[in-house]
Amino acid sequence: MLIKPILIIGAPRSGTSLLQKILRNHPSLWSLPSESDMIWDMYCHPKLHHWESESLTEADITPEIQAEILKQFERYLCPAHFWKPLEKSNLIWGFHRLRLLRKLMRPVYQYAFPISQMLLWKNQTKRIVEKTASNCFRLGFVNEVFPDAKIIYPTRDGRNNINSLINAWLHPSRFFTYDVPAKLNIKGYEHGKWKFVLPPGWREYTNRSLEEMCAFQWQSCHQFMLNETAKPKYSNRVLQIKLEDLVSTPKYWIKKMAEFVELPYDDYFQSMAAELPVVNSPDNDTSAEKWKQQHREKIERIMPIIQPTMQALGY
Repeated sequence: MLIKPILIIGAPRSGTSLLQKILRNHPSLWSLPSESDMIWDMYCHPKLHHWESESLTEADITPEIQAEILKQFERYLCPAHFWKPLEKSNLIWGFHRLRLLRKLMRPVYQYAFPISQMLLWKNQTKRIVEKTASNCFRLGFVNEVFPDAKIIYPTRDGRNNINSLINAWLHPSRFFTYDVPAKLNIKGYEHGKWKFVLPPGWREYTNRSLEEMCAFQWQSCHQFMLNETAKPKYSNRVLQIKLEDLVSTPKYWIKKMAEFVELPYDDYFQSMAAELPVVNSPDNDTSAEKWKQQHREKIERIMPIIQPTMQALGY
């Protein structure tokens, strides 16, 4: 049985992986090895909806779909003590980052892990920590599956977030998500395949500049999240954490996060606060000036586009 899930939902490159890594090894929590797309894609993949986007609402779910998604999560979850040694070996983050490794390991995961579930953890109560960036566009749908979930919503200064997205789009081998049914003529991008989330209206950006595409992805994620979480049903269920605040005052924010998800600020969380893990960044640099050092001209061009959303997020 799943109880009080913890959902980490935010724009790509905003700190979602950092928060997942902080939470996933807590001894009270269970998780999948990476993002949960192998489950959500069964019903949410954009190819099932004419490649319009990743957006779904509560109207798209049925009791049968809800039951099947819950069944799949129960089937593949493993406890923190199972993942911890694998995480130390970097296998989990290699699985997360390398597309070929994901392809090779997915059949093993799909067939071997359910057997271990049946033998070791059948009928145990499980509290999941889950992170899938695309859930920005389908929180209403996800909420019907997990109506008692606590939602942690990381945000990041749009200039640095988009700067990081540009770097990731330029990476030759990571972050690919979809083989979209459209030719990509994104100016400044040469790899030919889509990366990260697929918001409504994505086709209009296949001929724009890379910085416009990244600004579009970032802004779309936050527009959907801000609109959805403003609804009364999410009252007291959403904690927004600015990545910059988490890095500058980790003890305060990790303690606040522990209280929010109703876990004690124990030795585990104290160790995380003492030294934050490094995830998806060679330098762990979250300084306010990073965008000026890397893609200043590109970011300045899209500043008028992102300014209203930055203000809505408190930047």
